[in-house]
Amino acid sequence: MINNLYNIASNALKNAQTSVNNASNNVANADTAGYQRTQTVYETGNSITIYGLAMGTGANIAAIVSLKDKFVEAQYLDASADLSRENAALTYLGQLDSLFNQAEGGLSEALSDYFDAWNELTTDPDSLAGREALLGAAQTLVYALNSTASQLDSMVDAVNAEIKDAVSSANQLIVDIAKANAGVAANPGDNQLISDRDQMIRELNAIIGVDVIEQENGMVTILTDEGYNLVDGTETHLLVYATDRSTQSLMRGSAYDGELAFSGSSSEEIVIEFVSSGADGTAQFKASLDGGKTWLADDSGDTMLFTSGDADSPVTIAGVDIWFDGGTADHAAGDTYTIVPKSGVYWESGDGRLVNITPLTDASGTAVGGRTSSGALAGLFAARDDAILPTGSGLDDLAEALAWEVNAIHSTGAGLTHHETLTGSYAADRTDAPLEQSGLPFADRIKDGELELVTYDADGAVSTSAIIAVDPEIDSLDDLATSITLAMGGELTASVNADGQLVLSTGSAAGFEIASDSSGLLAALGLNTFFTGSDASDIAVNAHASANISAINAGSLGSDGLAASGANDVAEAIAALSDTSVQVGGQERSMSAHFAALVASVGSAASSATLRATYASTSADYYYQQQASASEVNVDEELIDLIKFQQAYKAAAQMITITRSMMDTVLDMV
Repeated sequence: MINNLYNIASNALKNAQTSVNNASNNVANADTAGYQRTQTVYETGNSITIYGLAMGTGANIAAIVSLKDKFVEAQYLDASADLSRENAALTYLGQLDSLFNQAEGGLSEALSDYFDAWNELTTDPDSLAGREALLGAAQTLVYALNSTASQLDSMVDAVNAEIKDAVSSANQLIVDIAKANAGVAANPGDNQLISDRDQMIRELNAIIGVDVIEQENGMVTILTDEGYNLVDGTETHLLVYATDRSTQSLMRGSAYDGELAFSGSSSEEIVIEFVSSGADGTAQFKASLDGGKTWLADDSGDTMLFTSGDADSPVTIAGVDIWFDGGTADHAAGDTYTIVPKSGVYWESGDGRLVNITPLTDASGTAVGGRTSSGALAGLFAARDDAILPTGSGLDDLAEALAWEVNAIHSTGAGLTHHETLTGSYAADRTDAPLEQSGLPFADRIKDGELELVTYDADGAVSTSAIIAVDPEIDSLDDLATSITLAMGGELTASVNADGQLVLSTGSAAGFEIASDSSGLLAALGLNTFFTGSDASDIAVNAHASANISAINAGSLGSDGLAASGANDVAEAIAALSDTSVQVGGQERSMSAHFAALVASVGSAASSATLRATYASTSADYYYQQQASASEVNVDEELIDLIKFQQAYKAAAQMITITRSMMDTVLDMV
């Protein structure tokens, strides 16, 4: 019996020492990120029978366990992944809102000042001071457009760099979690390793939302929210950051042997599916921007069909030119291609195949299934593809409409002095092809019409005038140069320079003017125009106008072919563009209304993201506190435990002292 008493006291002493060590370790890690408080678990020893009586044998420490609520942890992972998504998006949406929503000195004010300057010129169209003021307002507007486009490009570059870094960090965590799995399987009682692994899971979850499945051997399986396996025991599947690419999925039996090619970039993904069989030039396909969930339709609601073509006749969808090369066999109905004209994130399967998991939304803004939808990666892609890039496209639409509409009016006007030479600011890629296939930035705006040119003699009287017919489906730039030279009888010559630009020069005449142009040819060529460029990044004031303000056109020629002093019809027409409905980004509305809608869209996106972030923060904080109440170290509680175990240690030591005294008494009796 004395021996049993000694064993009880000895075990109690060891238990108290272990519990003191555990509590001390908890205190030491009170500020360690991700550390989970551990607790000693006691179990009663087996009873023994002495003198017919059942006697206890004390207690033993069965295990040291981490205190974590697995259910709460799962809820926290979901909430924190949503919070990471919203915070990642909000960082850039806030910058975007600040960039566009400027009360003073912003793009909106510059656009308004520009049209106001044209309006001021109408009151005194021959004024050089008015032209100087207009030029200054135009250069300010151009700078605002260029600068804003540059900042948007920088934001996209920053997002892409952050996405690339996030993918790299996620892959390192995936590898490290698999290594930790191996360690836990070898030593299931290593609570520190388990705690470290759980912290890594939280960090991975912040990048890409995950679900955790615990295995019987202590390992964990990590899946994305969409079910893609990242870690399964010690097996890993990494993420891949890839630039623009296309993939094909041909029907069984399809013999098509060509390749899809594309150029241009877009925030959209484009899926095309052939609806008829045939060779390039005859086979037709439909297109989708939401992964095949819905198909592009016309104004009547009918599915739009496109005819496959080669490099000379590409199909343009969402700003991306798509064509096929090298096909010697027919397409088959059902052949499908996916074009991703942007960088994205992919999941690497066991056979090395890359599965696109880049976040994607449909027209209503709803996330398309099978794509990453939570974590910082989802937020970064949402900011880039649903906000920054569309805003950049909207800004380009504004700059394109501004350049075209102003140039279309200005190109038919006259300045204070006659022209001696004009060189187009837009270059054709193919000068021998019909204008609609020439590669001019505004080739699709040229229509059947007539161009009238007038030359003057040394006294300023009309010398020659001629009307040249323009048919963009037939006439090439080379053809038009020949037609103009012949029609003007040598008084005005037209040629195409090595850069593919049309050049008009006086021959025997003292000068020339544009009387009219119903085809839009001059605006498309950049002749006698106010702006150059075709988007927000390259729009500029035409050097011909900025170097000579007399070449800024305020009025047009009269029926007699002469420019009347004080004519202001061109200036009036351009000033009216501020509130005139024109084609901007495929919609009929004024440029001012388009920009206002752009600003409102940016502001709404930032406001919505702020509200979602606030909600996600509240939810994540709630579950964090729930988990913290169980797993985080409370120093005050640990101090109480230390005192408790210290008392237990003293009591156990006293038990040993008493046992020794009893043993000495028994030995003295012998």
